[in-house]
Amino acid sequence: MAEKMICPVCGEPTSSYMGNYRKDRLCKKHATEFKNGNIIQCDNCGKWHNVGTLCQCGRYTFTELPTEGFNKCVACGAETTGYAFCRKCFKKYDEDEMLEILNKADFKFISIADEKDYIDFDETPIERQRQEDGNCIVCGEEAPNGSLCRECYYEMLDYKDTFDKNAKIFELKDYYFNLRSNIYRMKNFDYVQSNCNKLMALAVLTKDLFGEQSLTDRVVTDIKDIIEKKSPKEKQTSSEYTKIQDARREEVNRTADGHYVKSYPESVIDDILYDLRIVHCYEKKVPISAEEQTITADWFIPVTDSRHGIYIEYWGMNTKEYLENKDRKRKSYKEHDIPLIEIEKDDYKDRRGLEDRLLSEINSLAKKYFHITDFKK
Repeated sequence: MAEKMICPVCGEPTSSYMGNYRKDRLCKKHATEFKNGNIIQCDNCGKWHNVGTLCQCGRYTFTELPTEGFNKCVACGAETTGYAFCRKCFKKYDEDEMLEILNKADFKFISIADEKDYIDFDETPIERQRQEDGNCIVCGEEAPNGSLCRECYYEMLDYKDTFDKNAKIFELKDYYFNLRSNIYRMKNFDYVQSNCNKLMALAVLTKDLFGEQSLTDRVVTDIKDIIEKKSPKEKQTSSEYTKIQDARREEVNRTADGHYVKSYPESVIDDILYDLRIVHCYEKKVPISAEEQTITADWFIPVTDSRHGIYIEYWGMNTKEYLENKDRKRKSYKEHDIPLIEIEKDDYKDRRGLEDRLLSEINSLAKKYFHITDFKK
C-alpha cells in the first residue's frame, strides 16, 4: 500500500503536479507560505516553523545575517562588534555560506517575556558583566547574566542602534558627559532609569568603535551613583510639566535648524524636513487625550494654521513598555482620525527613500484632510 502523502505542518494532502508530489510534502497553502518566505524547515529537527521564531526544539533559523547581538565571529572566534562574522570571514564566505555556518553553529537561546531572544556566549561584553548582588544596576530586577536585567539590556541595545556610527570619539564622549549631567537634573525617575541605559549604550559603543575603555571603566559607577542619588524616597507622582522638562533634558543632539532632539535618527529626520523646506516643530502636543494621558507627537507640520496639520511619529525602540505606548498612540490617532505619518526604527538609514516618502505622504495627507493640492513641491 502506497504511503499517504500529507503536509507535515497541517496534515492536509501534499500538493502535487502531474502526479508528482512535492519532496517536502507541503500542502498547497504551506507551499505558498514557504515560497513567500513565511515558514522554514529547521536544520536541527526537520520540523517547520514561522520565520523569525524559535523552533520547538529550541533552535533559531537565520534567514538573513544579523547585525547585533554577537561579540565574536561564529566561524573563527575573532572579536566582533555585534556582527556574527568578522571582516575577514565576511570577505571569505558568500551570504549563503555564512547563513549555513550560522545555522549549524551551537547557540543557547533564552526566551524572555516580550518574546525576544538573545544568544548566550562564553565571553560577554561590558554590558553583561556579572554584578556581585546579581541585580540590575538600573532597576534592581534580577540580572543573572550581567549588570543589566534583560529588559534594560534590550533598551540599551535599542539606544545603541540609534547613535551615529560615524561620530568621532570626542563627540561620543561629549554626549556621554552632557547626558550624565542632565540626568542629575531630571525629576521623573522613569526618565532617569531609561537614560542610564542610554549612558551604558554610549560607553559600549565607544569601546566597540574605537577600543576606548575610559567610559566602560566608569559607566557602572556613574549609573550606581545616579540611581542612589535620584531614587525617590517615597512613591513619586510627576506632573505633566515635570515630564516635559525631563524629556527636554534628553535632547542633546543638535539638528541643522537648531532643534535639539533625543537621538541621531531623529536628527536625520529633522534635517530631512529642514532640507525639504517644510515648516515643522519638534515634540508637539496632539489635541486629544488617550486614556487620560497626554500624547506628544515627535513632529508637527502646520498646514492651514498652527493647530491644524500633519503629525509625524518615529518608532525608534522595541522595549515592551515602548511598544505598548506605541499601540496606545496609534489607536488614538486612528480613533480621532488625525493625519499621521509613521516612521519605523530603521527607515532613517535610507535617507533618500525616506525623503521621497515623506514628501509623497505629506502631499497626500494635505490633499485628503485639507483639500490642498501640491502642498509641498
